Amino acid sequence: MQSKVSMVMPCYNKVKYIGEMFDSILAQEWDNIELILVNDGSTDGTRDVITEYEPKFRERGFEVIVEDQKNAGVCAAAKAGLGLVTGDYVCMVDSDDELDPKYVSLMAGWLDEHADYDYCICGGAHYMGSGSNKKFEPLNLNKIKDKEAYYTERYLLTDVRPTVWIYLVRAEYLRKCNVKETYFTETKGSHEPGYIIPLTINAGKYKYFPLPLYHFNAADLGHSRYDNFEQQKKFYDDYFELCEIAINLLPDDVATLERKENLIKTALISRSINIVRCAKNLANGDQYLNKSLEDFIGNVNESGLLPYKLTLEIVGNFGFNVVSRFVSNFLTGYTPEKAGVLSSIRSNPGRIIAYGAGRVAKRILPDFKNYNLIPNEIWDIKACPGEHFYEIPLKLPDFNSLTKQDSMIILMHSNKDVESSLEQTEVNVFYFQDVLDELVLERFSEQLVKNN
Repeated sequence: MQSKVSMVMPCYNKVKYIGEMFDSILAQEWDNIELILVNDGSTDGTRDVITEYEPKFRERGFEVIVEDQKNAGVCAAAKAGLGLVTGDYVCMVDSDDELDPKYVSLMAGWLDEHADYDYCICGGAHYMGSGSNKKFEPLNLNKIKDKEAYYTERYLLTDVRPTVWIYLVRAEYLRKCNVKETYFTETKGSHEPGYIIPLTINAGKYKYFPLPLYHFNAADLGHSRYDNFEQQKKFYDDYFELCEIAINLLPDDVATLERKENLIKTALISRSINIVRCAKNLANGDQYLNKSLEDFIGNVNESGLLPYKLTLEIVGNFGFNVVSRFVSNFLTGYTPEKAGVLSSIRSNPGRIIAYGAGRVAKRILPDFKNYNLIPNEIWDIKACPGEHFYEIPLKLPDFNSLTKQDSMIILMHSNKDVESSLEQTEVNVFYFQDVLDELVLERFSEQLVKNN
């Protein structure tokens, strides 16, 4: 018999999307589901959609619990839902996203067959559009190993996907982590820190499925829609405070005082990194860039977590992306799996081509140029004749022109169509993350030791 999966969904003013999420729940290949819907004072017709779908869920054989409350924010709604759980396993889903039909069955099925595992993690995809017009792009997430000594640090540094929706957890382990009791609800902001920090720091055994089982609605990504520095900075300021609260609430037998202090310092450094990125990428961010860089350097140096001291000169010489990558790698004990990336690119006699002229390219190309790794051309589907990007010719993609002597550096997080087209050629393909890691390993690390 299948174990019962309690699926908790906070619902607030998502009438435009919640029906499609409900349809994806009805399409789950797992039959024993307890659906807990917490209506957080919706005013846009969301409650009417819940009423419409409730009999459909019951007809499907699901248990349904609907809890109505005054608007108190997603944290309060999530905590209320967790308090109603009676299942063997627990997951939380967002009312404006969607689920792959195997979302529950793959993860719950694994836990059913492996009693020594405490939770599962899945990959995700972004989608745009609706109905039959949806277009999906799998997220190119950093790898998660079977055991991660610094998983909580990786979460704090956003090196792994920082969302609760990709976890399916054994209820017994969730109780052990004391998540519901310590859930901080005096905020209408994010509830990820109060869930993921205790979940990961209790050293539970997990299984990672690198499959796009959770579908994120790219049209409704919350803080990522902010287009000015002040709004984005406030989001990261608030997020840090929530991380600090969640860390301080950890029991002493789970995290020592020193571990808590170091986690808070890591969260503060992560906040600084993200704020610098905002200053570099947002239209009105230039005026805040110097102050943001000074705060980043100060937080790293004052933390005492690295045996080196940063300066504005070091960041200027090596580039912020290389420096911040080094800091993150050091704090998570990360060493690159691939070696010889730079030597391979430079030894190939053909062209160095960069694919993509979007946000990643804008962030990364200055550092590449700083290390004399300058593409001969940049490909982008929106390129126009005669255009240049950072003084490099911008061209439309021409996959038929690629040879095994060329090197292609992907300046995007993921694009299934591009990757598929490149697989049909003999070109040498590299991802910008691997190039950055080697720049950190071969160039910055050695010079930093000399400077200190």
